Amino acid sequence: MNKEKRINLSSINGIGLVSLALLAIIAIPAASFAQTKVDETVLKNLQWRSIGPAIMGGRIDDIAVVESNPSIFYVGAATGGVWKTVNNGTTFEPLFDEQGSTSIGDIAIAPSDPNIVWVGTGEPNNRQSSSWGDGIYRSLDGGKTWKNM
Repeated sequence: MNKEKRINLSSINGIGLVSLALLAIIAIPAASFAQTKVDETVLKNLQWRSIGPAIMGGRIDDIAVVESNPSIFYVGAATGGVWKTVNNGTTFEPLFDEQGSTSIGDIAIAPSDPNIVWVGTGEPNNRQSSSWGDGIYRSLDGGKTWKNM
């Protein structure tokens, strides 16, 4: 006695359809993906560039925006220093690499003068990946130079 089982598709609920879809995806042979080759001439012309605070574990602790010119802002990373953009975040420049601590907790821009920038070092959510700070720094020239206060 050979009984044939038939599935009535109208009785399959949403979970069943998702399961069938996943099964179909898994059933696609991996070899078909492995045969895809990258045209190396495309990659040959690419150059490495700094894109700002985008490191693994790079928690952002603060962002301070120049209110009179919102395309200029500063980003403080828990373990990556202070970064500045003047073009809405298209590129970033590191400003704090030569200071005593690159662990940043806070950034403030003086409302009276956007060139006066205050940075509090030391990350408030201290973890094993971040270090203690060494005080408060002030810049009078938009982050070009810093003084530990």
